[in-house]
Amino acid sequence: MSRTPLVLVHGNPESAVIWGPLIGELDRHDAVVLSPPGFGVPAPRGFDSLTTTYRDWLASQLELFRAPVDLVGHDWGGIHVAALAMSRPDLIRSWASDALGVFAPDYAWQSCRIPKGLLRPTPGGDATSRSVRGLSGRWCWRKYAAVRVAAS
Repeated sequence: MSRTPLVLVHGNPESAVIWGPLIGELDRHDAVVLSPPGFGVPAPRGFDSLTTTYRDWLASQLELFRAPVDLVGHDWGGIHVAALAMSRPDLIRSWASDALGVFAPDYAWQSCRIPKGLLRPTPGGDATSRSVRGLSGRWCWRKYAAVRVAAS
């Protein structure tokens, strides 16, 4: 008996390696991990990065299976998964997303309050490469710029 394909789609700023522990826990070493264009892999020339473009990219990947899949998305990957589920339910047997809140009319992107004195520049020195002491391994989003929370 063949298993339904398990397809995992990560978000940003993650890469495909984020799924390793889950794949191990589920004993699904046959899982397929998709990296959206620009999310740890180069985006093709002319890729316009619209939500609908990502949805259509994901549909094109799932069409290759020729059977409905079990689809899981995390972060921005979860947004792509939900958009696909609403437009192409024929491609999926089941789906899960941790990003459904973004579709609520009153949704506001999370922010983090960084206590004064914790923000320090890191190599590169721009707004997207500042780190915070003491909050290892998490990301905060502030005014559209990623702030890596790095180990002290």
